[in-house]
Amino acid sequence: MADVIYKRCYFDWGGRCAYCDVVLCRQKTGGKVKASIDHFIPLSKGGQNGRSNRVLSCYPCNLAKNDADPRETNQWPHVEQRLAAIAASPIISHGKLRLLIPELERQLAV
Repeated sequence: MADVIYKRCYFDWGGRCAYCDVVLCRQKTGGKVKASIDHFIPLSKGGQNGRSNRVLSCYPCNLAKNDADPRETNQWPHVEQRLAAIAASPIISHGKLRLLIPELERQLAV
């Protein structure tokens, strides 16, 4: 299940970090995954564990954001807008994701 959530998040964010827009490799590189899923509003601060609160993040951005609550810091309004658009979009089946992810990776040249 975690793999499906990761693939969906990777696709929803176009293979790019939600915060800095750097292109992220979905696969492990040198034994390390370069991307992670971050809860935009931290779970510890009442955020939900759903598609409308999950972002793709590079490790440096994820570590820098830490447990910051964007509602308190007024940071990343573009991420909040994108999350609203993602939440309103239809969910793609896992089978279709398996077909779309390789094409996205080709487009990103990762």
